[in-house]
Amino acid sequence: MSKINQLESLRVLKTVVEFGSFSVAAKQLNLSVARVSKSVSSLESELAAKLFVRSTRHLQPTDNGMRCYQYAIKMLEEWSHLTDEVTEAQFKPQGNIKISVPMTWGVGVFSTIAAKFMVRYPDINLDVFMTDTYVNVIEGDYDLVLRLASELEDSTLLCKKLKSYRFIACASPDYLKNNPPLNAVEDLHRHKCLAFSQEGSNPKWEFIKDNKRVTHYVNVHLKSNNSILLKDALLSHVGIAVVPDFVVGDYIESGELVPVLQGYKTKDLNLYSLRVVDQLLPKRLQLFIQYISDELNR
Repeated sequence: MSKINQLESLRVLKTVVEFGSFSVAAKQLNLSVARVSKSVSSLESELAAKLFVRSTRHLQPTDNGMRCYQYAIKMLEEWSHLTDEVTEAQFKPQGNIKISVPMTWGVGVFSTIAAKFMVRYPDINLDVFMTDTYVNVIEGDYDLVLRLASELEDSTLLCKKLKSYRFIACASPDYLKNNPPLNAVEDLHRHKCLAFSQEGSNPKWEFIKDNKRVTHYVNVHLKSNNSILLKDALLSHVGIAVVPDFVVGDYIESGELVPVLQGYKTKDLNLYSLRVVDQLLPKRLQLFIQYISDELNR
């Protein structure tokens, strides 16, 4: 039997705690049960502490065993990141990146950037989850979350603003021609409003005029948690919407849609990158974040 190193002992302990059995841990790690037992004994000897309470039916980690387990998780993760860093420094960038991105922005903006990135770095694999609902960075085990928000709540995550977009109040020329004049926010109650809304929320539009906030609670004709549906409704002359410029910018430029309420300002919609604070940053993730930032700010 070859000599046992402490890194292997930590990996064994972590697996034993998670599966509650020496024999199951041995199968998971493709080791013999004797090797697993010797690894745990070696760690107990090194730490001068009992890590498990053993009986014929149960294997229960002690308080020291659980403390060791928590450290093992962190140390093994850091070792994995270190090996990735060394590999990437010596060879081509490679490995996996798990990302969450907003749905509409992902389809309209990110998809092109991601495709170009994969052409440039063919050995980096992307696992992309698109959703307009809130995702938990830690529980979702994401390497990176891209989130659109006017402001971020206080967070223990590492945050970086990548880009600012504008909300634009707009409608089609045909809709405006066939409906009452729209000169002020107060006129909106006479119009059909198309609003972005998550499930259970009460849609409201916020404007700024003369440094004062003006809030309009929307009496919606259509609400959806996807801005692409709102854009299609706008182009069908159904009503008025307040949507990000990356959704309607091309249509405003072509004249198919026109801005309204231009005497009012809207809040910025910022794109943030979020990642875990104590997570090492592999080279592939550094490249990815920088590539997105460069593409968005050309």
